[in-house]
Amino acid sequence: MTRPRTALVVGGGLAGIAAACSLADAGVRVRLIEKRPFLGGRAYSWTDEATGLEVDNGQHVFLGCCTEYVAFLKQLGVWRKAHQQKRMNVRVIDKVWGESALRASPLPAPAHLLPSLLRFRSLSPAEKALAMYAFAQIRSLDRSKHPELDSVTLEEWLRGKRQSKHAIRSLWNLVIQPTLNDDISRVSADLGLMVFQEGFLRSRNGANVGWSRVGLSTLLGAAARRYIEESGGEVRLGAALDAVEVEGGALSRAVVDGEEERADMYVLALLPNQLLAALPQSLRTDSFFSRAGRLKTSPIVNVHLWYDRPVWDAEFAAFLNTPLQWAFNKSKLWGQEGDGQYIDISLSGAHDFVDLPTSEIVQMFRQEMDALFPAARGAEITRALVVKQRDATFAALPGTASLRPAQRTPISNLFLAGDWTDTGWPATMESAVRSGRLAASGALASLTGVEPVATPSPV
Repeated sequence: MTRPRTALVVGGGLAGIAAACSLADAGVRVRLIEKRPFLGGRAYSWTDEATGLEVDNGQHVFLGCCTEYVAFLKQLGVWRKAHQQKRMNVRVIDKVWGESALRASPLPAPAHLLPSLLRFRSLSPAEKALAMYAFAQIRSLDRSKHPELDSVTLEEWLRGKRQSKHAIRSLWNLVIQPTLNDDISRVSADLGLMVFQEGFLRSRNGANVGWSRVGLSTLLGAAARRYIEESGGEVRLGAALDAVEVEGGALSRAVVDGEEERADMYVLALLPNQLLAALPQSLRTDSFFSRAGRLKTSPIVNVHLWYDRPVWDAEFAAFLNTPLQWAFNKSKLWGQEGDGQYIDISLSGAHDFVDLPTSEIVQMFRQEMDALFPAARGAEITRALVVKQRDATFAALPGTASLRPAQRTPISNLFLAGDWTDTGWPATMESAVRSGRLAASGALASLTGVEPVATPSPV
């Protein structure tokens, strides 16, 4: 009888569990190692002792174009615990110009954006016309023929398309800051243009917003573990990778909490610094691996506020001309009952906030909520919590593309996974799942000698 092939997957974030599930589907006996006591990586939740409620480390949303992430939720059998808009509808509250909405109309893409863009109060008529011109340019752009797009910022590219500084702040950055987790003045034009092509211009459903209706750990952790174990695999939590060893161009073993682990193939779904720390010195300095150490990171700050009464009736909104960026009415998104209300304020590319004292952040955003929502002015905040993630994602800076390694490595049985690897996508849940599936496909191909059909990357 042929011995079952085995795989060791190190890292229980989305990338790792996606790789483990794909390998398990192919009949590989998988062992998943995660150093923390839960799965999910940077998409997790916990029970807040003060309120007794589940709290996400940050508000994670996905879009209609995130096809691999949606398929993964369905694979795990948890799609019913998520919700996705049937048509994009995003309220935009401008502290100066009032409220508008970005909505997808029934028109085919890209004309589906036109009605709401024409009514968008934050832009002048001339800025709207020039924005439509830029959208047309983006839709027809073949980014694969323009590698120079990774050497300039999206702001620089848009200025070349006659976009005003005001339009760049009020329209383009409204989308870019939350999706690339950095300001439009810092991100590469290539990844920024990818967001608009995939999310807004290829399909009228590409930007339909989706979210989990439960805490992220409730959504993902138990379901992923059950899927792997029911497929004959094993999940080991609270175990850390010490090192890996290479002999004859292949990884010979891993050391986990001082114990030897051997497998036919290895998938390391770790952050760049964790990966490099585990590799032998000869690989840390190898150009394929070492470049990942030059990836920068960008922070996210979430401000969780519990009010003693309802202060806002929308599900979520984006904001302009205020420190608020996006706010989510978790009470409504999660269907929570009771007299109070739970609001999660999400700050992407939060370089200006990550070093501020918690008390100062809470005071600042309480004042902003009071200014924007009259019902908040007389309400009491019964609980406030600030969650800072200093290294939340890799920073999508110009030049980043050359630093993102492929999932296949020069080591024949070693594969990488993580949203920071080369998926063609920014640091999103979609990129994490794609990376895991690409790593699994590469691992299976190394065993069979048959090249799989890769997950499609955006063009």
